Amino acid sequence: LLLLLAITFSCAEQATKIETAQAVEAPKTVGFLAGNDSISWALGSDEAIDVWAQWVEYHNSQEIDKIMALAAEKIKINGPEGEYIEGKEALKGFLEGWLTAANPKFKQQWATAVTNPNGNGMQWIHNAYMVDMTIDGEQITERHFAAVGVKDNLIQQFWIYSGKLPVSE
Repeated sequence: LLLLLAITFSCAEQATKIETAQAVEAPKTVGFLAGNDSISWALGSDEAIDVWAQWVEYHNSQEIDKIMALAAEKIKINGPEGEYIEGKEALKGFLEGWLTAANPKFKQQWATAVTNPNGNGMQWIHNAYMVDMTIDGEQITERHFAAVGVKDNLIQQFWIYSGKLPVSE
């Protein structure tokens, strides 16, 4: 009887180990990166999305020091009008002028994160939002899309794409 119980427990423990090993399998990947077949994408983290969401909120409240705390030293930014910003000092200079002049207010719509499971740990946030701002004295609203690289809880780089809203009748 003891031998039968020992075998039963041993089999149950082995089944648990197999289930655990199967649960740790490589993540399901989707998508592609043109020109690089070694890159595939897996679901990223909510933590990376939270870093970006906080970054955006600090823009709404114009807290430049808090924005800078979330920026990597060698941050790279490609803006929607062809702007290119590299490094924290250049970013700070840009923000001091732009936040005052445009007074942007961001309204989040959606965000998701992906990562390359075989990559360097960068999480890529894809985010759509609306932004109200003042350009040349005129209040405008634009639709923006951001592709944002987050690593080590810092914004490393991003691209912003903008689109004008249709004129309402």
